[in-house]
Amino acid sequence: MKKRIDLTGRQFGDLTVIGKAESKEKGRFWTCECVCGNTIVVKQADLKNQKVTSCGHEATAITEKKEPAKKMQVKKAPAKKAANGTGHVGVSKVELKSGTRYKANISVDGKTKHLGTFDTLEEAVDARQEAEEMYRKK
Repeated sequence: MKKRIDLTGRQFGDLTVIGKAESKEKGRFWTCECVCGNTIVVKQADLKNQKVTSCGHEATAITEKKEPAKKMQVKKAPAKKAANGTGHVGVSKVELKSGTRYKANISVDGKTKHLGTFDTLEEAVDARQEAEEMYRKK
């Protein structure tokens, strides 16, 4: 059987472990006292992985001071990557005896709809984009 670790008295950031806490949730929980005086219950894994290092008093202190909000940088969502060799989602390359063709598909309500087979990548990408716009409106 695995030996239980006693974290009582240990420091994790601004939190000092006071003792084991009872919880109906799965896992071990500890009662911790923050440097500001607040007492909170924290999961052991969150303490050890430094996911929780304070009671959140920094956030309340900032809102109490009402400092001007800093402009946050909004990260643009990365473009979907396609692993089908074309670099475009929903467009795949089809090698035939007669040459290379491009197939466009889209998933709607869990079903794949075939949009067509095209001679050029650009035509297939255009068909896919038109379908995205058409199905997005519905």
